[in-house]
Amino acid sequence: MNFRFIPNAKSLPLAVYQMVLPLEPILYLLPFYALFYFSVWQGIETAKWKRLIHEKVLEKEDLIRRNDDLKIGIVSYTSAERIEALYRRTYQYLPISLGNRIITVELPQEPQVRRKESF
Repeated sequence: MNFRFIPNAKSLPLAVYQMVLPLEPILYLLPFYALFYFSVWQGIETAKWKRLIHEKVLEKEDLIRRNDDLKIGIVSYTSAERIEALYRRTYQYLPISLGNRIITVELPQEPQVRRKESF
């Protein structure tokens, strides 16, 4: 099969025809070049997005781990034992035994009874 680009020789001057003739294989191979280029480009883009997703998943796991560490830190810093230890260390107080603790309970006020007036 001999594919040839044969233009109407009468409409094109001979110089233009001779200039286009060496480019004839490019015209036939252009779809294959385009297909190859876009398939390679698609593979590169896919690899780039997969790498980006992997990086974001690692970042998410790191942030979750750091968040859990911060939650644990908050619980440990606000625990009653730590606050009591800081108080004793700061003010040099001895630990309070259970028998010496004073518990204050506030009771609600008693409602006032209204008497009905008789006529």
